[in-house]
Amino acid sequence: MNYTWKISKLGLTDKLGSDDVLLENAIVNIKWKRIATDADGIKTSYIGNTVLDTEMASSDFIALNDVTAENVTSWLEAKLTDTGIAQIDRKLVAKVERKRLRNISPSW
Repeated sequence: MNYTWKISKLGLTDKLGSDDVLLENAIVNIKWKRIATDADGIKTSYIGNTVLDTEMASSDFIALNDVTAENVTSWLEAKLTDTGIAQIDRKLVAKVERKRLRNISPSW
């Protein structure tokens, strides 16, 4: 199974950092999709919304124009934890298996 992240939206706000410096356009919310694709090309997804902890010093802040997909993905994975990601992946595997199931209408 191949898993990928798709970041759909970022929630922004201006807030004071822990050192009382204004952090403009701080990312406080991530809307995302985790996509699973199996070896046969069957694809399914799980949609989520994660609120980030925003207590940080200005020295740790990354300006919005400098933020990369890798930054956001690493924040997301840290917040969800390995256990949470594994739980999502189990749900995705179950969804792929349901898609693999064929249904027929009996002729009688």
